[in-house]
Amino acid sequence: MKIRQANIEKFKIIWEYSNSPTYNYFLRNLKNNNVEFWTIEESKGLIGELYIFWNSEDKDEANGINRAYLCAFRIQKEYQGQGYGKLLMNTVLERIKDKGFKEVTIGIDNSEFDKLNKMYSKFGFKELIKETNIDYHFINANNKPTLFKEPYSLKLKVLQ
Repeated sequence: MKIRQANIEKFKIIWEYSNSPTYNYFLRNLKNNNVEFWTIEESKGLIGELYIFWNSEDKDEANGINRAYLCAFRIQKEYQGQGYGKLLMNTVLERIKDKGFKEVTIGIDNSEFDKLNKMYSKFGFKELIKETNIDYHFINANNKPTLFKEPYSLKLKVLQ
């Protein structure tokens, strides 16, 4: 098993060169070093992924100074509940601390709110910063942030 900061080519493969507005947004931010893409893999392939935004359009998420934002935290279904997500998350949180950031946020959407809120609380994301309907990292066909009917929660973890 390997946890690493993946490169742009790995990102393109995982996203299947989709050329969607969101794909292009992430790609642009990866090229500008505003995003780091982390993976956990084994010999059979990808187990999970997680992205760090160092700065965001929404300064409550990440401000480029002392607060980073995590998004697109995914672990393949067959690997969930086996500790892989914890390994990936802890590695990424250490990376954020090593860069001198003191806080990190994560969004919790409504589709699996109870499950995700419980999991993220175990990682230390306990303080509710706000609820918002705008997802600055899911870009629509008009190349604008997506506006959802239901708000999602933005939670904060202070790094020790």
